Amino acid sequence: MATLQKIRSRGPLLLIVIGLAMLAFILGDAWKIIRPNQGIQYVGTIDGTKITAMEYQAELEKYTDVMKFANNVQDFTEEQNNAIKEEVWAVMVRNHLLNKEAQAIGLTVTDTEVRELIERGTDPILANTPFADETGKFDADNLKTFLATYTTLDPNSVSYEEYSYYQTLYNYWLFIESNIKSSLLYSKYQALVNASIVSNPIAAKDSYENRIKRADVLLASLPYSTLADADVEITSADVKKAYDEKKAMLYTYSENRDIYYIDYEILPSQADREAQMAETNEIVNQLEEADEDYAAILRRAGSVMSFSEVARSANNLPDDVVERLDSVKVGGTFGPYYSFYDDTYNAFKLLSIENGYDSIQFSLMQIIADDEAMIASRADSIANALKKGADFEEIASKYNQSAPIQWIAADSYEPATITGDNALYINKLNSMKKNEVAVLNLSSATLVIKVYDVKTPLKKYNLAIVKRPAEFSEETSNKAYNDLSLFVAQNQTLDELKKNAEDSNYHLLYYPGFENYSQNISGVAKSHEALRWAFSAQEGEVSRIYEVGNANDRLLVVAVEKIHPRGYRSIEDAAASLKPSALAQKKYDTLKDKLANKSFDELKGVEGVQIDTIQFVNFTNAAYVASASSNEPTIGPSVMNLATNQATLPMKGEGCVFVAKKITPDSYATEFDENTEKLRLRTIASRDIASSMLEELYFQAKIVDERYKIF
Repeated sequence: MATLQKIRSRGPLLLIVIGLAMLAFILGDAWKIIRPNQGIQYVGTIDGTKITAMEYQAELEKYTDVMKFANNVQDFTEEQNNAIKEEVWAVMVRNHLLNKEAQAIGLTVTDTEVRELIERGTDPILANTPFADETGKFDADNLKTFLATYTTLDPNSVSYEEYSYYQTLYNYWLFIESNIKSSLLYSKYQALVNASIVSNPIAAKDSYENRIKRADVLLASLPYSTLADADVEITSADVKKAYDEKKAMLYTYSENRDIYYIDYEILPSQADREAQMAETNEIVNQLEEADEDYAAILRRAGSVMSFSEVARSANNLPDDVVERLDSVKVGGTFGPYYSFYDDTYNAFKLLSIENGYDSIQFSLMQIIADDEAMIASRADSIANALKKGADFEEIASKYNQSAPIQWIAADSYEPATITGDNALYINKLNSMKKNEVAVLNLSSATLVIKVYDVKTPLKKYNLAIVKRPAEFSEETSNKAYNDLSLFVAQNQTLDELKKNAEDSNYHLLYYPGFENYSQNISGVAKSHEALRWAFSAQEGEVSRIYEVGNANDRLLVVAVEKIHPRGYRSIEDAAASLKPSALAQKKYDTLKDKLANKSFDELKGVEGVQIDTIQFVNFTNAAYVASASSNEPTIGPSVMNLATNQATLPMKGEGCVFVAKKITPDSYATEFDENTEKLRLRTIASRDIASSMLEELYFQAKIVDERYKIF
């Protein structure tokens, strides 16, 4: 189909080498959406509206499919899937809140507005779609052609692959269109709020002076560090005072818990290592005897490096292999050996040494015709025309294709495993010379290629590399599990874990303020079940042992120390975090009298006092005090309204007690321009609103997130 071909012709034959930069992307295990547990129907609440598991799952599946298509991958890693879950929830919350606000004030986005925006092609999201032209600019005509073709497409008239691609691309476009509509609604809402911002002459003058007015200051500082913490007594009244001052900052918007946990890594024993070295030696024998099907040998060996039919340059080979290349001839085998770099057992066979390039500039097009004979004839005709100086792009355009000149770098494909047509394609490019034209017949297509330029000839190595991470045996795993089981059985309370963990060679880790949206316990892979337990347990409970980690190579035990409900933290919970503030206040109360009622000449004689001159102090910016190694935001405001040579009383700073004296008259870096300052204030207000508007709506909506119970 011509339309499909036109869309696919943006890159070098998407059927064969779609997104070469993505070939180096390391894929993880596919994730499976956990079906709702029995009796649980909801994953959260947004402003009083309950969100069902089915709603969230549908959005999750849709967004995952879009991301797979956009990135040309089949699966994502656990970490990437967790990021997708958070993104989907954030979008659902945002859209719900925004739609509610828009409905309340009658704000809408019409289909006509969306179409006009698409026609203009100015939205950044459009440039990243397959409907962009060869320059990367969105092409509305390309989109229209695709949509017209899709609506009339007969599934029986095209191959399954083509129809599937059309369907996926259409769903992808619906997602893009929906995002455009949401973004346009948000822009309208933000513009409406920004339109309410006004600035008056008094605010403009005040802003100008706070920002521009400056003076030099003579500063006498006495760091709090001159008074030892041990010499300061902090009472409950001191903590209560700090709590009252900072209570507004101690509000938590969701329940969190203080937990302790043991994260034990199972490591191979010496016997395991000896057995694995012996196994690797057997694999070396297989490599020596083999003359083909190296991919199967590497698969059976459990190598983390699969066999690639494209030779690699030294900088894209493991360091331990590069170090040993000079020790083996072509056709020879090296190993087995242990690599300390990555804790692996290794061997390799050098199959050939080839010449290639660091990067290649080229163009290509796919030859399409009714039968193989016509394809061959057309390919030869186009190749001959190119050899005689014909323009590649002009020829390609006659066949509804684009053939832009592009560069491909070795670093973009060598780290990946490339086989079949992909390997033939890459190897052909590396074998061609500057200005050479060639026809390449692949199993799925025929290409005409022209190489315009090459950079940095390289020696490349075709290798079969066995790289096996050190692994523990089932016996070692069982022993680790049994040992930890015995320890947990003998220490069934959190207090006992705290007392005895280190003596039993288990490291007990602390995680205060743990929240359920973390997806796992402190980044430990596949520990979501333990997270669920942590948010169903009571204070003081200790969990069972969870087998976690990407390779079930970790054992996890969790204990809940404290549950912090949504709302203001209690003074008992916040006491530890409030102590530094209470300590600073107490030191200020103790030290301030040393600076009181003294001239600067007298202050020079006070032990611990440092006298400095600080230039260009203003209201807005914090002044750095070297003696206390602290930024002091209160120095500027304390002197701005003083007369020249007038000094402050002893003032409380972040890291010191200080007395500041203005020693120069006020100066102004620029002249006051009322209109400019008003515009500046409106710009700042608009920016602040843009960053905080949805956040404020979020906090008012009382979001309840319980996705961890199901997903």
